[in-house]
Formats: sequence, structure tokens, C-alpha cells
Amino acid sequence: MLLTVLAGCQKQEAPDALYERYYQKSASGIATLEEEAHFYSARKRADVEQKIPAMMKMMGKTRDDVARVYLDMSQTLARCKKIELAGQSVSGNVAELTYRQTDVCGSTSTSPESQKVRLVNEGGWKIDHVEISL
Repeated sequence: MLLTVLAGCQKQEAPDALYERYYQKSASGIATLEEEAHFYSARKRADVEQKIPAMMKMMGKTRDDVARVYLDMSQTLARCKKIELAGQSVSGNVAELTYRQTDVCGSTSTSPESQKVRLVNEGGWKIDHVEISL
């Protein structure tokens, strides 16, 4: 019973800390969609699941193949884009983060790059939406 009480007293991870941990894990390589879903809000998980059948049909691939392409693409992006927190606002159960993004893989992009991330608190912060400007 004491463990239950102590677990309830643990400090919740900050929204930016959660996203940066997710980003580092993405760069290292997330093995499965289920592992990645741990970081996602219920709405985001449902959105990803809803899109998979259309991607399977469009690509002519299995669910596992589509998942591998998606996870590999996420890993490449995370490895090649260094992020730095530029702004953060939290209002109730919603956090909005803005990151400056710098290419570290040799892209010649001259326009400013950024990421805008919305997280929701569902018993802990979860990624709900990510917008990447390249």
C-alpha cells in the first residue's frame, strides 16, 4: 500500500522532457508501433491506426512493412534534425511546444525549420500532434 501512495506522489515528467525523450528514442530506433504508441495520446493512436489500412493499400505492403517504413522515416528525421526548445505554453491539460530545428546531415535548406508539438495530459503527458516545417 505504501508503494501505491508513493507512486501517486511521483513528480510528473514535464511536456518538453517527454517529447525530447521520445525524440531521442526515435533517433535510436523505435522497434514497433506499439512501443511508439506509448508516447501518443488516445486520439493520436486512433489516428495512426486509422491511416494504416490506406497506406497498406497505397504501398501494396503488409501492416508490418508499412510500420517499418514509418518507423524508419521517423528515425531518419530524428537523427538528422537537432532540436532546441524555443517556446512552451501550458494551459490546463494542453501543452504547446515550439522547437527550432537544425539539419545535421548536410541538407542545404536555407529556410528556418521548426517543429510545433501539442501534448495532452492523459495521466501523464502524451504527444497529440506534431507539425514539422522543413
